[in-house]
Amino acid sequence: MTTVNTSVADAAGEPTVQLAPADRSGRPARSSRAARIRRGMGMAAVIVVGTGVIGLGTGVSPAAAERAPAHAGWDGSRYWFKNSQGQWRWTTHYSVYVARTSGATSSSNSSAKSSGGIKQGWDGSRYWFKNSKGEWRWTTHYDIYLERTGGGSSSSGSSGSAHDQVAADRNVEAAVQYALAQLGKPFMTAGNGPDGYDCSGLVQQAFRRGGIDLPRVANDQYAATTPISANQLRRGDLLFWSPNGTPRGIQHVAIYLGNNQYVEAARPGTKVRVSGISRGYYPAYMGRP
Repeated sequence: MTTVNTSVADAAGEPTVQLAPADRSGRPARSSRAARIRRGMGMAAVIVVGTGVIGLGTGVSPAAAERAPAHAGWDGSRYWFKNSQGQWRWTTHYSVYVARTSGATSSSNSSAKSSGGIKQGWDGSRYWFKNSKGEWRWTTHYDIYLERTGGGSSSSGSSGSAHDQVAADRNVEAAVQYALAQLGKPFMTAGNGPDGYDCSGLVQQAFRRGGIDLPRVANDQYAATTPISANQLRRGDLLFWSPNGTPRGIQHVAIYLGNNQYVEAARPGTKVRVSGISRGYYPAYMGRP
């Protein structure tokens, strides 16, 4: 908050205050009317300045008590931008950020204002890539993504870093795309679609669209895959959870998307969704169909 210095500070950093002289009776003399008016004006100035950050609008916060960012855009936890007065503001809502910066449009090739936190590939809601000018763009259409990236390989060019690549096998990618097309459909016990799915039903139906036959039950699906380790994970691999830590105890399966995200039909009361791998719920096994 902007501060207003109304007097000279002493060594302790507190304003120096001069007491009014005492009259003959020992009581402090009353200050003049002009002095009281000046003090009142000073207090009003402090109050006005102190409330100057109010009324920014829903979803937007001032950067008053925080260090200014290096650049506008996503910093890993929030979107930064400057208002019309050139002051830094932030929001966690992408739609608010776009509105305040006149940034991306609703078209499939909208622009990202900053590379901060953005990686090429699927982020859970859209595909990100760079155009010929090195500017970030996104699309929700996989075919456009493939066309613009020449197959969707990582911008780093590292064959070992498959977290932001499309699946190496086009048949596997077809399975991934089918699973993503089911987002929002309800969990249904023993569901094989198209109106609802359970976890292994979603996986089986998805890979069937890619021409890959898998068993119906999650632990059998693991037995039908090639076991892999976490550092070998790539898009289209399967993640398995086992409450008792054994292969036969596997009770949940999901399809890995990259960037520590996976698509799943989780449990009754939920819908097919994209979730993130976490330490508190880490898969016990991983396999490649």
